[in-house]
Amino acid sequence: MAASKETRETDPFSVRALVRGLSILGLFDVDHREWTIDEMAEQTGLLRMTAYRMVRTLESMAFLVRDASANRYRLGPAALALTYIGEDNSELVQAARPFLDKLTKETGESVTLAVDIDGFPVCVDIINTSRPFKRRTAPGRILGDLVSVHGKLFAAYKSPEDREALLAEPHPQHTPYSVVDTDALRTEFEQIAHEGVAYDVEGVYLGTCAVGAPVRDQVGNIAATVSVVVPTGRFGPAERQLCTVAVKSACAAFSAYLGWDQSKTG
Repeated sequence: MAASKETRETDPFSVRALVRGLSILGLFDVDHREWTIDEMAEQTGLLRMTAYRMVRTLESMAFLVRDASANRYRLGPAALALTYIGEDNSELVQAARPFLDKLTKETGESVTLAVDIDGFPVCVDIINTSRPFKRRTAPGRILGDLVSVHGKLFAAYKSPEDREALLAEPHPQHTPYSVVDTDALRTEFEQIAHEGVAYDVEGVYLGTCAVGAPVRDQVGNIAATVSVVVPTGRFGPAERQLCTVAVKSACAAFSAYLGWDQSKTG
């Protein structure tokens, strides 16, 4: 999992200038395609002059491009070229769409699809609800850590050794409801692996809850995770049960489509 900002800043082997430059690149996603220098400084907490120097350096290497008419920056060709090196999940996303669409209609809530990329849960697709709700994620964004539904699901199905290695890392307290105690997380992972479902009740963002389940491929590996994301006001006992049943059913159907024999689970 990604180290916290504090850890990155104090790690004697971390290059602070590089950390700060990458924090600027990390601001860009499908919801935030352009930024001004002032906005980047505010979002990263960098001094404006520091942000300016970082941006100019990234611009000189074509990682950022400036729109002179608006004085805003977007990702440049050097950054975009890197996307072609990463794993292509387009086929999985396309195959998942009918199941995600059905899940959204059944629950009336937003749905997220994620895959594990080098130990990080990464959003690869979302379907937004038509009901009032402000999303906090987008395709391409890392979905938190062990506090998030997707982080919990991927961790729960790892080997005991890999799971313990994850538990040994520091876990940020995102909200007062974040579960970060090692023993509590270990117990929760065991329950997730047994029940095949994970929950987040305002652990990552206040006012936002989620329930998710794993998708298995034909040999039983966790190919992806799917979550239903719900505002706290619409996550009472009845809604929680509806979303739980629906997401487990959707993931079971998608797993079967991928070739997994559900009778082998257990």
